[in-house]
Amino acid sequence: MPQPSDQEKFSIDEIIDRLKNPPDEQPLSEGELVTRADGTQAIRVRKRKRRSQQPQMTEVKRARRARMVQVAAVLALVVMVLFAAGSAVIYANSAPFREKVVRMIATSSGAEVKLEQFRVNPTRAVAGRLILSWPQGNALRELDVRGASADISPASFLGKSLIGDEVNSDQGILTLGSPQAGEPLRATAAGSGPRQVRFRRHAIPRLQVRLGDPAQPLVSLRDSEGSFQPDNANGRPQLLLNRGFITARGWPAARLDRSHIEFRGTEIDIVGMRLLDESDNRGILELDGTVLPYASDRASSLAVRLDSFLLSGITGPELGRLISGRISSVPTPQSNFLTFTPGPESAAALEISFRNATSWPVEIHGFPFLSTLARVLEDNWFERPVFEVDAIGTLRRTVDGVTLDGLNFQNKGRLAIRGSLTMEANRRLSGNLEVGIAQAMVETSSNRRLDAITGPPKDGFRWLTVKIGGNANTPSDDFLLQLDAAKLPETKRPAAAGDGAPSFEELTAPE
Repeated sequence: MPQPSDQEKFSIDEIIDRLKNPPDEQPLSEGELVTRADGTQAIRVRKRKRRSQQPQMTEVKRARRARMVQVAAVLALVVMVLFAAGSAVIYANSAPFREKVVRMIATSSGAEVKLEQFRVNPTRAVAGRLILSWPQGNALRELDVRGASADISPASFLGKSLIGDEVNSDQGILTLGSPQAGEPLRATAAGSGPRQVRFRRHAIPRLQVRLGDPAQPLVSLRDSEGSFQPDNANGRPQLLLNRGFITARGWPAARLDRSHIEFRGTEIDIVGMRLLDESDNRGILELDGTVLPYASDRASSLAVRLDSFLLSGITGPELGRLISGRISSVPTPQSNFLTFTPGPESAAALEISFRNATSWPVEIHGFPFLSTLARVLEDNWFERPVFEVDAIGTLRRTVDGVTLDGLNFQNKGRLAIRGSLTMEANRRLSGNLEVGIAQAMVETSSNRRLDAITGPPKDGFRWLTVKIGGNANTPSDDFLLQLDAAKLPETKRPAAAGDGAPSFEELTAPE
């Protein structure tokens, strides 16, 4: 475009002259000089398209091209991932991968593995049934779980390990047995390096545990909730059990409240186990200690603590009908232990030093001597005497029966009972009870035979020994026989006036 000159005004002649003779500095390269039909000349310029050179439009186009490249790359990556995932899922549901999983479980557990209805999707593995079986040398015999499922890591498809957070099963049965010496512990050799199957937690909401012959187990736990952690905060395998019903051969049924068990090599630490009575939620029985399942020649002992536990929950309902109440353990050396020796016929022995729980009396009833005392002393309280304080003793229980030893029940001013009582496994009763009757009650009794069979006063009571027999349903004793056999001391009776006939009071006086 021509640059404006410094001259602001031109005449008509100057304008025409400039048109006819353009200045030499005007370049013709921008156009072509042509002569019109009327003789005038002009510069013909080639038309050009106007194009915008705006910088912001250039940046928008560049960004758009970059996004298109990114989207294309992402789509390609997604396609590759989907292809890889699909290939992995197809491989994971194949027979070779299933056999690989079986080998990994066998190497990690040391058991023979039976896997049924196994299938895998990109995030979860599911098995209809999993059975692990161990040799006779292991305390574990069989674990049978149904409806197992686990969230697995994608690395499990390509690596040599099966990794995930948690395994859940609908239900399971764990069978335990007595290890047999000389038999192997594992059915498969252990692998080198870390375990090939690694999950943080194994949970079974409906678990059954059996010890011994599955048909007639020594101990059985059913309807429990189990949670197993291969590595807890202490780096040990840990088993947590909640709720459930416990039955043991020859022992009263009980309920499991909760249990914390840790495994340390071949030893099992019962960190805490709380039991409840079968039909009562108030009292508790707690156990803790170490179990040695692989030392058949060494006894394992668990410390026992009772708090307001029903006496019938340990002695059984039969003996509980004769002596009832709530008891708490008393700290005593060489007592308050559950002792047993691992073996096919493991015989457990329980010994507890106890006293009646606070605010809970001990009551005795059902023995014939109590009913006889109530008639002789003309006081119905003696049929069901209650001992609110100072009721102590030692309870021993085995599979052969239960013994209450060192009994010392007192109700001052009325009755005291000492001695021992045993109920055998066939419910037969035996024992000797020292019965103390308040001295004042004996001396004021109208039946002089009671005075004849009781000894001299001691601790405020007149004592006699009663031998217990019979069975738990129909107990017997020799108290009435002692009364009948008592010899009354001879007394001088004043002769009546006249013919010496006895008076009415003498004829009607009780013997």
